[in-house]
Amino acid sequence: MSSIRSLAVLIALLPLAVPATAQTTLGLKGGVGFATVSIEEAGVEEESVARLVAGLELGVPVYGMFSLRVGGAYAQKGGSGVIGSDKITLNIDYIQLDAMARLAMSNDRGISFGVMAGPWIGFRLSCDVGAAGQGFNLSAPCDDADFARFDIKTLDAGLAFGGGVEVPLAGRLRLGLDAIYSLGLAAVDEDDSRTRFLTLQAGVTHPIG
Repeated sequence: MSSIRSLAVLIALLPLAVPATAQTTLGLKGGVGFATVSIEEAGVEEESVARLVAGLELGVPVYGMFSLRVGGAYAQKGGSGVIGSDKITLNIDYIQLDAMARLAMSNDRGISFGVMAGPWIGFRLSCDVGAAGQGFNLSAPCDDADFARFDIKTLDAGLAFGGGVEVPLAGRLRLGLDAIYSLGLAAVDEDDSRTRFLTLQAGVTHPIG
């Protein structure tokens, strides 16, 4: 729990390091995420599931090629595990906040190439589990005692890193394409399972202020 608190404090304080006179950009982004949950139980084959992600992002130049991006997104996470001929699928929806430092270089046509990294924290909105096998197909909320007990914690946290490109569009609009990998560092249940999330997203940004 101390690591989650530290990440939350860091995300809250990072914007304070940005100069008050810096121009910010507002971005709207969305895409698909490939989610998995690491499962420590022997004999379980982990599989990824395709999920949606969408959110807003503020970008503020800090110094030279460095900028800060603070965002909030709705992220559908989870994963699947195969045991023999049976398949268990976990669906967890989060509101995720992140603060990422970005290092970028631009060419003479205004195309920007960048890499980014930073912490994130997720607040669980909902959770359900499904089971399918020979002759049955069931689903229920994670805390449904009549089905199965998946004690998924309210908070998740970790580090994200990736890269992307931005190209100019009409006017002051810019199109961004990113690939970001979110590595969960906090256990989401009592079995020390952790989330993994590869996001491929696109969006547009526009200067504000």
